[in-house]
Amino acid sequence: MRIFFIPGLGEEISIFDKIQLFIPGEKVFIDNWTLLEQVYEKKLTALVYAQYLVQHFKIQKGDVIIGHSMGGWIALYIKQLVDCRIVQIASWTDSRKIRRAFLDRHIIYFLAKKGIGLNALVLRILVWLHYKNKSSREIFISVFKRLMRGNKEIVAKKLMIIFNPVKAPLTATADLRIHAKGDKIVKFPDEPFIVVAGDHFTLYTHPETVYEPIVKILS
Repeated sequence: MRIFFIPGLGEEISIFDKIQLFIPGEKVFIDNWTLLEQVYEKKLTALVYAQYLVQHFKIQKGDVIIGHSMGGWIALYIKQLVDCRIVQIASWTDSRKIRRAFLDRHIIYFLAKKGIGLNALVLRILVWLHYKNKSSREIFISVFKRLMRGNKEIVAKKLMIIFNPVKAPLTATADLRIHAKGDKIVKFPDEPFIVVAGDHFTLYTHPETVYEPIVKILS
């Protein structure tokens, strides 16, 4: 059994460092920063990227996908394609659950490509508003700085995966959802989920609350 780990927007595969050691199986870590260079921007959606990953890694029904945030959204479409088991951590089934500025998605992509809004001032404001004195402060800063210094074309592609609508109806459901009600980035799901402490980065700040239900469902 292969376990695929898909990180979220701005994240490195290291986001899973504190949970992956406790999860059994052959592990494959998906580096979106690198792989998305091979995927065309035109008509890019979560389904299109999921199709690319299924083909590239030959993902099959016996595999398991663990996705954090955007990674959980991609995992849902991988399940739609191959009917494998998936775990969504701090993720969604409806992009309206994402807390964001009220802007047209095409404007968001344009701003991302220009790097507008990805600067030290915005980072300081976000930390002050949402992560001051929080255990997740350092990991949030790390993720945001990765967005600041990363390839802006790839940042825009990730946002397209998140916000571009998929015309095909979504019928797949997660085998396990793990979410903190204190999440400041993604609202908690309407579907049943395991409630954990912390916020969007619980897998890093309270890893045992995340890996324990995953190990249980895999066994």
